[in-house]
Amino acid sequence: MKNKIRGVMVIVYLAVIVTISWPYVQNNILLGKFASQLYVIPLPPNTIQLSKYKSVGNLYGTGNHLDFLAVLEIESALSETELMQYYSANLIKPANEICFIKPGERYPEPIDANRDRVVSIDVIPKSQAEYEHNGSNVFYKADSVNHNIGLNLFIIQIKDTHYAPGWDLRAH
Repeated sequence: MKNKIRGVMVIVYLAVIVTISWPYVQNNILLGKFASQLYVIPLPPNTIQLSKYKSVGNLYGTGNHLDFLAVLEIESALSETELMQYYSANLIKPANEICFIKPGERYPEPIDANRDRVVSIDVIPKSQAEYEHNGSNVFYKADSVNHNIGLNLFIIQIKDTHYAPGWDLRAH
């Protein structure tokens, strides 16, 4: 009898762990697929990669939503305009279109289904890059210029925002 109770408790415990951890794992896999769209684009001529990173969670302040972000920091002889033309020529799909789970279904779903799902591609000179929010990895282009940062350094970022988080606790 004690073995049956233990067995049931183990099954319940495993079910709770899977229920809580599956969205976390699923969204990390989806983030990898989303970010690889940027990372597989060959670097333009006269450009070197300095670093790259990706992030998923509530990246834009308050609210109960999930955002996907991939960033590439580069040094390039090309101008901001040339880099924007180069990177925007590549089609970056929204996260819900590259999802591999549940064929025929769209997960995660955008919070506002009527909103156009356009992935944002930004080319930001590093000398003008400011963080969107404290503690966020998301950048925006500020009006001020930090002349201590090289003018040939750039941040390329793609982002897709405002998905329903489900059980992913990073978005709450």
